[in-house]
Amino acid sequence: MIIGQSNFTEMLAFNQAVSFSYQQVFEALLVAFILSLVVAVVYRISVGDRIVSPAMLGSLVLLAMVGAMVMMVIADNVARAFSLVGALAIVRFRTRLRSPWDITFVFFSLAVGIAAGVFAWKVAIMGTFMISLAVLTLYILPMGGMRRKIQTLRCDVAAYENLESQLDQILDQHLRNRWLVEARSLRFGETLSYRYRIILKDSDRIQPLVRQLSDLEGMQRVVLGYEDEGSEE
Repeated sequence: MIIGQSNFTEMLAFNQAVSFSYQQVFEALLVAFILSLVVAVVYRISVGDRIVSPAMLGSLVLLAMVGAMVMMVIADNVARAFSLVGALAIVRFRTRLRSPWDITFVFFSLAVGIAAGVFAWKVAIMGTFMISLAVLTLYILPMGGMRRKIQTLRCDVAAYENLESQLDQILDQHLRNRWLVEARSLRFGETLSYRYRIILKDSDRIQPLVRQLSDLEGMQRVVLGYEDEGSEE
């Protein structure tokens, strides 16, 4: 007796039955697993040298397999679909994804799982291949800008020192480009706070940039951080 060829029937909501062979379930989950590994690898390549949480990579793989399971449970029953949507709606997720790029890959993984769950092998395989090719193309092309490291720079200066011209000179020396995101006054006008999105000319300029800014008379605080392009923070 070949277990993979035997059928089993599960009685689910509304007394509706879903019948798949063990082999069909195994194949769907295997395809979801393999293709989601491709998604995770492409995602890791696309973010460059950024430190990525192992939980994010693992979630991309498991999300596809969970999506495949959900689609097999739903099958072609509309009532069951609405029941599952209602059950999942009570779950509240508190984890914030870092950027729209991360969110895109979450949907990418979920789409792969859904395609595998409905046994749309061609859609799953070709979709994974074409989207992965598009991601890698954007990474390679200079116009994609995905290899540029967008960082945030915050400078708090004493308002009475008039440091704007000196600040601009230092920024021009170390930065390839910059955008002033926010300028505001603090402590009843005694401090001016400037927040920029910046691209460094060279990653080795981080320490010299921070040191030169900190050495300015009247500079109260310098904060340099990383930010993905497209983030609203």
